Amino acid sequence: MELRELTSFYHVARLRSVSKAANRLELGQPTVTTHLKKLEDEFGIMLFDRIKRPIQLTSDGRIFLELITPIVSSVDSLKTHMDYSERRGSFVVGAYPDLIMHHLPNPIRAFWKDYPDVRLKLVARSYSSLIQLVKSGEVDLAICTAPAAEDTTLEFHKLFEYNIVMMTPPGHELLSRPSVLLEDAAPWPLILAGPESLTRKRVESALREQSVNYEVVLEMDNTELIKQYVELGMGIAIGSDFTLHPDDHDKLGVIRMDHIFPAADIGICTLKGKFVGRAVRNFIDTLNIELEGFHPEVSDWNLSPRGR
Repeated sequence: MELRELTSFYHVARLRSVSKAANRLELGQPTVTTHLKKLEDEFGIMLFDRIKRPIQLTSDGRIFLELITPIVSSVDSLKTHMDYSERRGSFVVGAYPDLIMHHLPNPIRAFWKDYPDVRLKLVARSYSSLIQLVKSGEVDLAICTAPAAEDTTLEFHKLFEYNIVMMTPPGHELLSRPSVLLEDAAPWPLILAGPESLTRKRVESALREQSVNYEVVLEMDNTELIKQYVELGMGIAIGSDFTLHPDDHDKLGVIRMDHIFPAADIGICTLKGKFVGRAVRNFIDTLNIELEGFHPEVSDWNLSPRGR
């Protein structure tokens, strides 16, 4: 006995017609007839008096209908509830502040066009905090850098790659060099993201490995403020190229650092094994459409070439 067979019987009994039930269920009439025959064979009873028109339930059929009605009704209720969850659910998304400011408005706008009643909460955090929020279940998904490969508790779906770049005030002398190494940055104060930033950790690890002396004069997780203070001449910054936008073009110089730092991935991080509702899955589909393959348009900056 299968649920679809019970559903076919229920609708035939209610509509007193195999053809009408088939239309309601969007099935072929022979399929519905087969479902009825399987139920009758399995239980050894006749469910319908097929001689009379319209067809009528037998006494066994009436008892069978009474017994299976709560089952079919519960399934219909479940389907309605799941559709409600899709159309009116709520979930929490964590992401880097810059992603929330510049990259998520379009996906959210597109998502709300199809699902205007879904409630979405955004949480802006740095990498380490986002990973902990995913693991604790406080966010349903995080949009961040890929977690460590050895962390088997998380799942990751790549959206796009990013590179680490150096940002300087316009006209800075480093911009005229054929290539720039980390030690070349030593004479200038550094502006970096906060200590929990994965990019910050990568940069400081490379500086220590190369025994480069450096001074951090400003640290914060707000990239827009970092760029403002670079423009003011307070120091040079090392950060991610996905934080660059067309409005920055005349305010900053940009130097490629991909000869030192390999590209990394931004994507969707979720807790492995956690149930993901339909509203969340729909939002993930929207992110894939809107952000997959994104790359910042920095090709027309006066970039220093990679390597020496």
